[in-house]
Amino acid sequence: MTDHGSRVTNVIVIGSGPAGCAAAATCAKAGLKVLIITSEVEQADLTTSTPAPLESIHPGVSSLLAKIDAGGSEIAATQALYTGIYAGKNYATLGEDENGIWHGMHIRRDIFNAQLLHHVQQAGVSVVYDQKVDDFILENERVVGVKSWSQEWYAKYIIDASGKQALAGKKLKWKRQFFSPPLICWTGISKCEEPFPVDPNAAHFIPGKTGWTWLAPQPPHYCAWTRLSMKGEKHLFPPEDLINNEVVGKVQFANMRWRVYRPVCSEGIILCGDAAGILDPAAGQGILNALWSGIVAGNTVVKCINEADLASFHLAYYDDWFVQQFEMKVKQLKAYYRENGIDIK
Repeated sequence: MTDHGSRVTNVIVIGSGPAGCAAAATCAKAGLKVLIITSEVEQADLTTSTPAPLESIHPGVSSLLAKIDAGGSEIAATQALYTGIYAGKNYATLGEDENGIWHGMHIRRDIFNAQLLHHVQQAGVSVVYDQKVDDFILENERVVGVKSWSQEWYAKYIIDASGKQALAGKKLKWKRQFFSPPLICWTGISKCEEPFPVDPNAAHFIPGKTGWTWLAPQPPHYCAWTRLSMKGEKHLFPPEDLINNEVVGKVQFANMRWRVYRPVCSEGIILCGDAAGILDPAAGQGILNALWSGIVAGNTVVKCINEADLASFHLAYYDDWFVQQFEMKVKQLKAYYRENGIDIK
């Protein structure tokens, strides 16, 4: 790599969400110098008083957070707990052990991300805020850096954790492999009056002919919801259980067609989290998968730097691991859909 002086670091991570923070923390724990570049602005302490769409996480997330020394991030972001899930009329608990019943958490993603980033910075990771990566810098077909409109940064390895923006896949013109028809998700939050319209201690997966609805109760006054249309239509209206309730704030929507980039890594760059592959939220494991793939991507970079002669092997292993995990989850998700009377082709 050309000598670019002080602008060179060991690892650049694009994005400050769960995948990016997990990758950065993993590299930092191995003694590497890490820089996160994020388009987010630096936040003061966030308040939980304003209602916002929630994401539901399985208690298994806590064990992954402990691996990156970010335990407690999920607790700080939790708005409500749930002990099980209604899938149609069937109810299943999340499980229990010697410590008691497991609790899932409905969390505010902005607070969770801020907590993660705080822990990562305490581990020595540098963060550049409010910078949009516009392109990648290549030398002899190897990715060696990134640039915004005003600045360039260089590293031995780049980890793209830019989420649905999928910066590397788009800029490097990698192909996408699709596993579903077009899928549109929209999310919102409704104000509720007593009595609460659904069981407030459970999450609710409500299947339909052309998609599904997910309810995340936040008693006593709110219920967050996510809906999916298998036809890719942007209806954006709330679910039937909440149709007469006031919608608070703006309804958001996203393209959630199941897709993965091929490859998910190359010389000098690794994709992880949603930047590598996306499944819809019915999998219920978005944050868990992001943390997991971030940790594995970080470990792969550590191996590539410490064992440079074997870098090609380590990259090939990561590519195979990510794709196998993705295809296994596609199979599991299709089976879950079939169990609930939803036919996805």
